[in-house]
Amino acid sequence: MNITIENRETVTVYGISHCGPYPEIYKAFNALWDWALAEDLTTQVKSAIAIYHDNPNVKAPAQCRSDACLQFEHPLSDQQLSEIVRPVMITGGCYATYRHIGPYSALEPVYNEFYHHWLPTSDFQKTSQPSFEVYRNNPMETPEEQLITDIYFPVTGK
Repeated sequence: MNITIENRETVTVYGISHCGPYPEIYKAFNALWDWALAEDLTTQVKSAIAIYHDNPNVKAPAQCRSDACLQFEHPLSDQQLSEIVRPVMITGGCYATYRHIGPYSALEPVYNEFYHHWLPTSDFQKTSQPSFEVYRNNPMETPEEQLITDIYFPVTGK
C-alpha cells in the first residue's frame, strides 16, 4: 500500500448530508450537482468530495453519516446556498493519503487494508476527524477502471 503523509490546510466545501449506506451517497451527489447546475456554478467546481463520518463495520449501514460535497474556486455567498446545501469544514492537519485507480466499488478493500494492516504497523494513529475522498475525474466521462480517487485518512504521530 503506497501511502504518503500530507499536511493540509482547513478548507470550506459545500455539501448535502446523507444518512444511509455509503454506496447510496450518489443520491446526495445527484441533488448537489442539480443544485450547482441550477445556480450556474458547475464551471467553478474544483473537485467533488465525499466525507465519511462513521465506520460501517461498527455502525449499521442505514445509520452511517456522510456528506457529498463540492469544492469551488471561490467561497460562495449565503445567497447562493439553499435549504439543503450548507458549508462544510474539512479540518486541516496531517493526513495519510492513498491514490486509488479503479472503480468506486473497489474502495472498501482499501479502507480495510489501511485500518487493519498499514495503520497498526505505522508510526501513526487515527484522529477523531472523518476520512474523505476526493474524486479527480468525472465518472460520467471516465471508464470506471480509470477513475482516480484520493483517500485522506486523518492521522497523528504515536
